[in-house]
Amino acid sequence: MEQSPKVHEKKQPFKRWNPRLLLSRYLRLNLSKRDDRNAYYLVAEVFWASFLNAAATFNVAYAIRLGASDRMIGFLSSIPALFAIFLSIPVAQFLQQAKHKKPLLLSSLAVFRAGFIAIALVPWLNFLNIPSGAVVVVVLILFSIMQRPFIVGFAPMMSAVLPPEKQAPVISARMQLMHAVQSGSVFLLGFWLDAVVFPLNYTIMYTVTVLLSIVSIVLIKKIEYDDKPKINVVKTKNIKTTLHSFITVAKNNPRFMRFTTNVFLMDFGMWASIPLFSLYYLNVLNATDGWIGTFSSINNVSNIVGYGLWRPFVNRIGPERLIRYVALLRPLWPLTVALAPNLTFLLFAGAAWGIIVPGLGLCSQSLFLRMLPEDAREEGQALHSTIQNTSMFISPLIGIAIAEAIGIPNALFIFAGVRLLGSLMWTFNPIDREEPESAPAA
Repeated sequence: MEQSPKVHEKKQPFKRWNPRLLLSRYLRLNLSKRDDRNAYYLVAEVFWASFLNAAATFNVAYAIRLGASDRMIGFLSSIPALFAIFLSIPVAQFLQQAKHKKPLLLSSLAVFRAGFIAIALVPWLNFLNIPSGAVVVVVLILFSIMQRPFIVGFAPMMSAVLPPEKQAPVISARMQLMHAVQSGSVFLLGFWLDAVVFPLNYTIMYTVTVLLSIVSIVLIKKIEYDDKPKINVVKTKNIKTTLHSFITVAKNNPRFMRFTTNVFLMDFGMWASIPLFSLYYLNVLNATDGWIGTFSSINNVSNIVGYGLWRPFVNRIGPERLIRYVALLRPLWPLTVALAPNLTFLLFAGAAWGIIVPGLGLCSQSLFLRMLPEDAREEGQALHSTIQNTSMFISPLIGIAIAEAIGIPNALFIFAGVRLLGSLMWTFNPIDREEPESAPAA
């Protein structure tokens, strides 16, 4: 009797290397479940967004090479923060009441990323006799303002779609993937910028990375969650009722407000010193685009290692306790830069610093998602954002003014001390303190 031929299963030699499969296995996700699919999309989208993030590493160098002044570079950090102070609360109210939030977040993100195409074209308009460096700074500021709805709405969306046990793993995986992509991208982009004539090198870099970032927007669109307003949302009619609602959020969530206060004080010295680093590297130490790319690449690789090393400690010790200790390490970087003004040494020091920073980042991001008030996530995000952006607006201007008066190295010493004082707040104003039971509302 003739046997029927065996049907051989079609071999799929590349199935085991499928990125979707590898990522879902790494995060232990069951993609038939909605929460797990959302976690996958949140991690996968950052891969495509990271190419543009890598290009943005060179924004300051681009503006400086086009003639932007030191004060303009300070404005690049402070002016968007000023607008955020006034926009975060009304934007949050708008999102809280919007019929659907996700389309607004995606539109905001798309407009912001389109801004990089705009700055890529600026040098080619020099026949208009415009100050190119100043125009780049203004365009970056304007388009960063357009990103405010996405910034206000993204963390509440993550808090809504991720159960508590998945928050730290997803945040860690996002950061590791982001730094993995950025480490290779900034390294190659740095050499690309050195090898190709200016400004064509920047124009091509920004255009290509914006196109890649479109995939990120598509993946965010696939996230499934209830983005409709709650039935009991009362539409805000005037400033008085708006402020009253935010005061109510603050009074009803004391732990969230202690967390926000601590972050404000801890980060003040950081925001003051951030513009000084770029100015010091480029104008004093004469760093090239290739050095900036190498430095950023090394730092990103270290971040990947750091997030892997810190994640088990965060889960074992708890972010509330661990942040007290890791925050005390924050003054080390400005001290290192001030004491060792050598580009080669800073590459190695940056590698060590890149391992330290993720401990603080993972603690603070995990705590933020846990502390957001469940019944007012957008309002909580806006309140936090308004307070932090007050620091981001004031501190860079103070940093630039002090650096101009006493020199960048001396200013870095001062802000290292400010960082240390702010970091001590996690010990003197702990967020894991027990709260007295509040009286029932009348």
